[in-house]
Amino acid sequence: MKRIALIAAALSLWAGTAVADTVVLKNGDRLTGTVDSIAGGRLLLVTEYAGNVPIKLDQVAEVVSEAAFDVRTSDGAVSGTFGVADGAQQIVTDTGAVALDLGTVRSAGQDKLALASLGTDWSSRADLSAIISNGNSDTESYNTLIESVLKRETVEHALSLLVSNEKAEEERTKDQLDIDYGYKRFVSEKWFASGNAEYFQDRLKDIDQRITLGAGMGYQFWDDSFGAFSTDVTVNYVQEELDGEDETNPAVRWGLDYNRWLLAKKLEFFHNQSVLFIPDGDRGEVIESSTGLRYALNDRIDAAARVDVNHETEPPPGTSKTDVTYTLGIGIKF
Repeated sequence: MKRIALIAAALSLWAGTAVADTVVLKNGDRLTGTVDSIAGGRLLLVTEYAGNVPIKLDQVAEVVSEAAFDVRTSDGAVSGTFGVADGAQQIVTDTGAVALDLGTVRSAGQDKLALASLGTDWSSRADLSAIISNGNSDTESYNTLIESVLKRETVEHALSLLVSNEKAEEERTKDQLDIDYGYKRFVSEKWFASGNAEYFQDRLKDIDQRITLGAGMGYQFWDDSFGAFSTDVTVNYVQEELDGEDETNPAVRWGLDYNRWLLAKKLEFFHNQSVLFIPDGDRGEVIESSTGLRYALNDRIDAAARVDVNHETEPPPGTSKTDVTYTLGIGIKF
């Protein structure tokens, strides 16, 4: 409450600034910003002056929002904007206003698939980790993951770069490079045309390069204030250079992307996975996944823990089937 009171006092410096949403507390304080979601008994307000501000819902008297929310209560569900009339909280729907008791709200989130525009700027982040030790043993390990996403009205572009290097006792034990591109064009609210491209290199497994290009269809189960879940299937062309020999094969790829926000968006769980099935009898399947947690330290920096798995059912001769990388480091948003 002390933090909220200080924020409310600071608002006097912002008089005359246009804002979208308003939250009035039971003690009379008025906060402005953008209502993001309600979950776990807390309302998350996004502000320019204090970042993400979680507010206990039992301390909120009124909420007014510009955007529409899917609101779940102990009595059912309703969709509309938060509003107030004659001192009473309401949800304003397409057919009229419905009285709402904030104490009955279990969750409220925006359906991003229903928004007229998904934004126009790239959002990017980088996860960085390094381990350097000497003494009884000399070890150097570096892992960098950079991800960028651009969302527009019906199109989404996603780029990622993973570089993983490890050296122990002057001997290189890991040397991987993975560049991925994903494309979505929505043909309806849930269905999208999908495209993918990947460049992968692991010289220690004699994979000089693997280039994958594909196209297909996907389905977005949800994309809202609490996370997103989608899957797609594509038909692919795969060109590989294995220990100096070229191979070209058709393939089928299945992909899955999932993330979920918890603790008023302080904690994020994510899991991304792809399975590339190469019908050629000598290659089998290539399974790649990345699973982890990110905890926000502030609006720009978070602590990140991640497990990356690369598994090939029929790897090049003399190499292991599975590589597992455990990463603990710092994430930076930009």
